[in-house]
Amino acid sequence: MSGNAMVSWQRVSKEYAGKPALLDFSLDLGPGVHCLLGPNGAGKTTALNILTGIRSASSGEVQLLGQRVSRGGKQARSLGCVPQSLSFPPTLKVVEVLRFIAVHYPDPLDFAELETKLDLAGILPKQCGSLSGGQLRRLGIAAAIMSNAPVLILDEPLAGLDIDGRAAVRHLLLEQQEQGRCVIMASHDYAEIEATADTVTLMQDGRKLATGSIAEIRDTLDISYLSFESPAAPPTELATLGTLQELGAGRYRLITKQPDPASKLIVELIPQPRLQISQSSLEDAVSNLLKKEAGQ
Repeated sequence: MSGNAMVSWQRVSKEYAGKPALLDFSLDLGPGVHCLLGPNGAGKTTALNILTGIRSASSGEVQLLGQRVSRGGKQARSLGCVPQSLSFPPTLKVVEVLRFIAVHYPDPLDFAELETKLDLAGILPKQCGSLSGGQLRRLGIAAAIMSNAPVLILDEPLAGLDIDGRAAVRHLLLEQQEQGRCVIMASHDYAEIEATADTVTLMQDGRKLATGSIAEIRDTLDISYLSFESPAAPPTELATLGTLQELGAGRYRLITKQPDPASKLIVELIPQPRLQISQSSLEDAVSNLLKKEAGQ
């Protein structure tokens, strides 16, 4: 476990009915927003469930703030969580649920502050059984944030939220980041990941494939996209520098690992090309890493 780590999985494996869900998984996370990323069944939720104490590891150890995680252990008071599947007693009111959760933490957030942050006023008097999917998600996030815990786990936190709800959650994540908390997300939403995450850990079949900053994950692909216009067929020299695609209406795109010589050639040989250069996206890089792992 590294010196600044708030959460640590140390060679953790987990099996269900003899089938591996995690394989020798190790990861240290400190302050900041961290995303576990990967296809369904990659092991993200299993890793988070072991951290919360909902599941126990078949082997290995998980620590939270230097304490070994155990079901119902003291470390639970240092952890706020939004699980992927939310369920609350249907006859309890939202305000009752939040007050009940607050008493389990040593220093919960001020109730009025939380109400404002997530625009809860309209649903506080409602029974949980009458809430929409998006309202349930907001309640789940409110319950986690109310803990004022140093470590927060958010499993698909944006599922079912409208534009305003997503913006509110994004603001909350950045606020938690500024306050030095360790926020761990499992998500498929690349736009939100790129907007908020400090690190990304890519998982596949229960194993860690790669971990690093978004820039570091992007750089594993090292590809640039050059979009330009040409009144005639582009110079044949461009095809030697990458893959040339026709987009229609006289516009083309070159996918290349040599953006500097390619852009110089476009500007020299094509009049007014209206050249636009963009780097590979996080989604492109992740897709490439998964294909490499599959031997494609």
